[in-house]
Amino acid sequence: MSNSNKNVFVRPIVKSQLLMELNLNEFINNNVVVDIPTEFSLNNYSKDLDKSLITLLNLGEFDPEWDIDSLKNFMSPVKRQIGSKVILNNNEAIAATFSSASIHENEEVGRLDFVVTHPKHRGKGLGKNICVAVIKYFIENNYKKVILQTDDWRIPAIAVYLKLGFKPVFINKQSEKRWNKIINNYFKIE
Repeated sequence: MSNSNKNVFVRPIVKSQLLMELNLNEFINNNVVVDIPTEFSLNNYSKDLDKSLITLLNLGEFDPEWDIDSLKNFMSPVKRQIGSKVILNNNEAIAATFSSASIHENEEVGRLDFVVTHPKHRGKGLGKNICVAVIKYFIENNYKKVILQTDDWRIPAIAVYLKLGFKPVFINKQSEKRWNKIINNYFKIE
């Protein structure tokens, strides 16, 4: 998995966010396969979608706000361009997930970045579909594990991640307390 753009493709873990991980062998064994509803199309990233993606990303409430320069900089690594996926409706981006990598437990792992679905299209399974599409990219590229980071208040997204097989990671006592609060208030994990 070496690449001349490796340092740009690899994003550091943000300590203020919650961490989740997915063992790809378990994902493969669970055969998580979902179909895209016919009115939508799953696509690879294209620079032609940049304007639509900026609008979509800003609806996702990520910090800082996205603009053309921040998106071009983020999308500059070829590996990120190849692995990132977009769901379109009438040629507009309505869901997206970006492929990155991180160093976790001293190895390079796949990373789902900026999972976002347009508010008008939430609850239709698009978040799950877009995550599965990027996870398949990581499987094809021989990653063994995928991580993602999320915020405490993104409960519907956390529900999707748990259904896909992601598990909370306790990186310190504070994150363990935060995860336990979320799990006890919203989920029952076995």
